[in-house]
Amino acid sequence: MTTGLIGRPTFGGLASGLDTNALLSGLLEIERIPLNRIQSRRAELANERSLMRELNSRLVRLREASQALDNRNDSGSAASLTEEFLQYTGSSTNEDIVTVSAGAGAAPGDIEIEVLQLARGARRFSTTYSDVDQTIALAPGESLFVQLADEDLDADPPEPPTRIGVGVDADAAAGLTLQDIRDQINTNEGNGGKVRADIIQFAENEFQLVLTTSGTGSSNAITVLGDFEFEPEVEGRDDPQNAQIRLFGIGREDGTGIIERESNTIDDALTGVTFDLKRIPSDEDPVSETLTIDVDNDEIAAGLDTFVQAYNDVLSFIDGQFRFNESTNTAGPLAGDFTLRQVQSQLRDMVSRAFGFSTNQSNPFAPLTDGGLGGAITNIGITIESGGTLRVDREKLDEALALDPISVREFLSGRARAEPDPDSPSGDGIEPDLFDEGFATLFSTQLEQLVRSGDGTLAERDESYDRRLRDFDDSIERFEARLAQREERLVLRFSELERVVAGLQNQQGFLSSIPGV
Repeated sequence: MTTGLIGRPTFGGLASGLDTNALLSGLLEIERIPLNRIQSRRAELANERSLMRELNSRLVRLREASQALDNRNDSGSAASLTEEFLQYTGSSTNEDIVTVSAGAGAAPGDIEIEVLQLARGARRFSTTYSDVDQTIALAPGESLFVQLADEDLDADPPEPPTRIGVGVDADAAAGLTLQDIRDQINTNEGNGGKVRADIIQFAENEFQLVLTTSGTGSSNAITVLGDFEFEPEVEGRDDPQNAQIRLFGIGREDGTGIIERESNTIDDALTGVTFDLKRIPSDEDPVSETLTIDVDNDEIAAGLDTFVQAYNDVLSFIDGQFRFNESTNTAGPLAGDFTLRQVQSQLRDMVSRAFGFSTNQSNPFAPLTDGGLGGAITNIGITIESGGTLRVDREKLDEALALDPISVREFLSGRARAEPDPDSPSGDGIEPDLFDEGFATLFSTQLEQLVRSGDGTLAERDESYDRRLRDFDDSIERFEARLAQREERLVLRFSELERVVAGLQNQQGFLSSIPGV
């Protein structure tokens, strides 16, 4: 006895001499032909879904590349907090005195700067001690309080000033040494790194505790109270002060026009420009330094090239699906797919579109003249090749950036308008459209409609695939159930055939054994 296709017993033709297993397998294979077709079609559909998901992934990368150029936030609803397209380099005639960096909103060119004063924190010096670990600086029952002027009364709830307490219980066996005081201040839970305590050794038997605020500027004044003795404050050495600079020589001697900040990093004096002050010029240094902000063409070209490669990658994928393979006499699995052709058409339309901005008709790369439509991406150095792919024309790009980098940025990011777009929808709950899309913002918004999770074009297409695949799975499950029942019936019939043949053979043997028969 052997085992059938579904584990049921058969008799392998022991009585009839027939290969019942082979007959059973052959019959079931014929029965499986429709099922094989369904499974084959399901595999084709699953492959199509996989390819559509691959297209979606490539389009997401293209959207991210366009978002990296559009100077808008991820939703496209507002300007980006950081500069995304224009990249800058900054240089100084003396980087030991001041350095410069630039970001969103910066304008290339030279900046004349005078560093008048550096910001610093407050300091307090203790009286002198002959050692750090023997002499008692705070006796039992004595205390020291260090307080900063950093309260914020406008906070909700109001924040009290930082207060650091060091003390010794009145019944303690010993007091605190200079070293103990230093350690307790630095590790105090109320400190949080706002005050640093150090011990300075001036001579063999001369030690002083020095307190320094980590914050700089006039609001970081420090007050010491209690039984521990400090030297009187020395003006110009111990008091905190703000940084002061003069830009373009406009600050006057009476202090008007001088820019003053609490930090040596000043990022709000000129839009998009950050100054890092290092030291005050000495008598040998020039009174002012020149800072130069340049557009970094290499970094800008690299950003554009990332976009171009992502675009060409999508186009190559789509073309590969439409390309006919003469050796196999077939096209790609998605050849003729409507969604694929729609994506291809949208991409080609977006790169060939002209751009213009009603609020800035003088943009040299998107001019709006009477009857004119504005400018194309070829104006800023992105060339459309014969096959529809893109290429960064570095010479053209450098020329555009040399002419007007801000207008190149505007061509990509778009421009805000004072009046709503008359063609945009309006009504209850709909915000007026006050933004002219540029090339990169157009790509971001158009691709978002394709790849958005949930209700994007490709997400809905994927859901359609999912429903169809589930239908195929249900059909396959029902067919396999019917096939199992069919197999069971065939096994029973062949078994019955073997039983009947075996009975006839027994009768034949019995009759043959009777004499004379």
